[in-house]
Amino acid sequence: MKSIKKLLFLTTAVFSASFLTACIKPYQPDIQQGNIINNRDLKEINYGMSKQEVLFILGTPMVIDPFNEQRWDYFYSRRDQQKGQTDHRVITVIFDDDKLVEMKGDVTLENLANLEASTEDRQHGGTVITKPTQRDKGLLNRLGIIKPKNAIKTKK
Repeated sequence: MKSIKKLLFLTTAVFSASFLTACIKPYQPDIQQGNIINNRDLKEINYGMSKQEVLFILGTPMVIDPFNEQRWDYFYSRRDQQKGQTDHRVITVIFDDDKLVEMKGDVTLENLANLEASTEDRQHGGTVITKPTQRDKGLLNRLGIIKPKNAIKTKK
């Protein structure tokens, strides 16, 4: 009788453990590849810009055609692991005599003004400035044992 109880207990324990581990899904971070192409940077691109100016704004292109150095290709891919979706962005920049003459792909020079803020603009844009949380430096100053000469007075 004891061996049947042990067997039943072991079977229940193994089944429960395997059931619980099947429910746990490990964290999988989003995968980003290529140049982050955000709409804020694209709005700065204009006809006639030099290669150096475009390079400064968009960064190093993913592909520079060895047979046509006047064409630069920018590619960005982001895979959302939670949703299982992949977003792609492809921009091709064409130069003529070191001046920008055409941009094609997901965005053209003609429709740059109509672009709204992209997800990348909201994630990577701007610096958040916060107020300091610690008024006095040092443990003795915070305990009130020593007061510095230039301490910030707070209203109580």
